[in-house]
Amino acid sequence: MPHDGTISFRPLAESDLGLMARWLAAPHVAAWWERAEKQVEQMRAHLDDPTVSPFVVLLDDTPFGYIQLCDLDGEREKEPALAKQPAGTFGIDQFIGPAGMIGKGLGTRLVSAMAERALNKDAKRVLVDPHPDNAAAIRAYEKAGFVRLGTFSMTSGPALLMARDA
Repeated sequence: MPHDGTISFRPLAESDLGLMARWLAAPHVAAWWERAEKQVEQMRAHLDDPTVSPFVVLLDDTPFGYIQLCDLDGEREKEPALAKQPAGTFGIDQFIGPAGMIGKGLGTRLVSAMAERALNKDAKRVLVDPHPDNAAAIRAYEKAGFVRLGTFSMTSGPALLMARDA
């Protein structure tokens, strides 16, 4: 059953990294995200990276997830699957931390809200790249208006690229 609270975002802070580490270690997150310590160090690096905007996702002011919006224009040479994406393409990566918040429609809502935020600014396209076996994420992205572009071999492994355009 969907939760009707208000979803908002606040910039990730150094003080949030302990919570992120705990969430990344949870089995439902660890199944799709690399080692927690590596991810936390990447999150820390993103605090000062102008191409990545990391956020804590809030439901009625209570943290329940993580999302990052990445400017992918500079990634084309490193990631061949991105070579044909239009200028102004951004990527979203996210997870819901507490296991009890899964299956309530919040993933669709948070991804849709961030995609709308990006598309209302300068983004021309927003991409997500779930593992092809992550059926729950794929369903959530489709409900959020993303369409399948195809399965690609990315540096992080196989990915189903999905897009939502302005």
